[in-house]
Amino acid sequence: METTIVAIATPIGVGGVGVIRLSGPKSLDLLKKIFIPIKQSEYTPRKMVFGNVSFSGITDDCLAVWFKAPNSFTGEDVVEIQMHGGIRLLEETVKKLLEIGATMAQPGEFSKRAVINGKMDITQAEGLIDIIYADSIKEMQVASSQMRGELYDKIKEIQNEIKDQIAHIEVALDFPEHEETYAEEKLKSELPSTIQKLQKLVNTTEVGTKIKNGVNVCLVGEPNVGKSSVLNALVGFDRAIVTDIAGTTRDTINEGYTYKNIRFNITDTAGLRQSDDIVEKEGIKRSLKSIEESDFVVFLFDNAKNNTESDKISTHNAQNFARVLNKIDLKSQNYTKKFDLCISAKENVGIEELKELIYQKTINQSLLSEKIIITNLRHEKLMKEAIENLQKALNDLKIVSLDCISVPVLRAWELLGEITGETANESIIDAIFSKFCLGK
Repeated sequence: METTIVAIATPIGVGGVGVIRLSGPKSLDLLKKIFIPIKQSEYTPRKMVFGNVSFSGITDDCLAVWFKAPNSFTGEDVVEIQMHGGIRLLEETVKKLLEIGATMAQPGEFSKRAVINGKMDITQAEGLIDIIYADSIKEMQVASSQMRGELYDKIKEIQNEIKDQIAHIEVALDFPEHEETYAEEKLKSELPSTIQKLQKLVNTTEVGTKIKNGVNVCLVGEPNVGKSSVLNALVGFDRAIVTDIAGTTRDTINEGYTYKNIRFNITDTAGLRQSDDIVEKEGIKRSLKSIEESDFVVFLFDNAKNNTESDKISTHNAQNFARVLNKIDLKSQNYTKKFDLCISAKENVGIEELKELIYQKTINQSLLSEKIIITNLRHEKLMKEAIENLQKALNDLKIVSLDCISVPVLRAWELLGEITGETANESIIDAIFSKFCLGK
């Protein structure tokens, strides 16, 4: 890359330290124009230098480090300046660097250059952005695995299998009288195994999307069954307003907690009942929508009453749910229906058991233990298309000629190459890195 890019690499705001990053052939020259070392005059790669940035009457004590190409994050000359974390100070310093020859970095451009220069592959770059945005330990663990190249290695292993299958086909096309039958038998025996390996990865997407986005849990029931109290008990602080007045919650309230390293997104909904109030009716409408969009629904019942309305809606559009009796601290009104769990949000009784119930009902333990878990829907889509092409080739054996079989097999190899970046075009790469933050 001929341009030298610059961006603030730390979050925008006020902090003790703020970092400005440059990458490109002019990085060190630009540093020398605004940075004055206190003692030494020569810069040594990977050695932090104390000095001050000085321009336009502004002076700040700071540290600077130079990474000489190719031994840097991007594979280019990289400079990082650690300044005091005032946003205006950082912005003015970037503005000065732009004036003297730097170019403003686009979102993800540092990581994109790292991929272009062979410092990482696309799957590692996507793992990097996942770890930056990770909201739970398990999400960080999965992203770390991807950053270490474990997904890349697995996909390359499968690609190499497909490459061998393509080679069998090509040899058979050149020497049909000797190799055609052998190639067909090899494809019959090898394609199912390749498909199975891909399908095993695809299957982990079910738990992978929950690891990445969190498990969406909806609290539903009649007014005053204690939904807001249960929300507060689950998240560990008073997030929702709790009163004895029916209909206090008029809209959905969202909050979350982490349990066994997984993020759970809890939605407290408006009480379900017949109402002529326009605002409350809209809240109830949103409650029903939340039921449909949730991974799990907790239908709450009140130990102090008969819960007739709750009975009517307790299976409304919910694929995965539990019936939970709240307020067991109160005297029972002889309500004898079977419940999955009985709790008291007020007394914090059964809350940990409720968390465990939700966890068991929403997280597939066998998939959670897989070494590689797919969290990226782009990867899932490409692998599914690859499976479809390989399955087509397998089904078409003995029906069409080998040259026709080679088309879907080659297409499967290309699709997997879009995951690793081997066959990804510029538009795909741009779309991936547009999701990155500025300065990364």
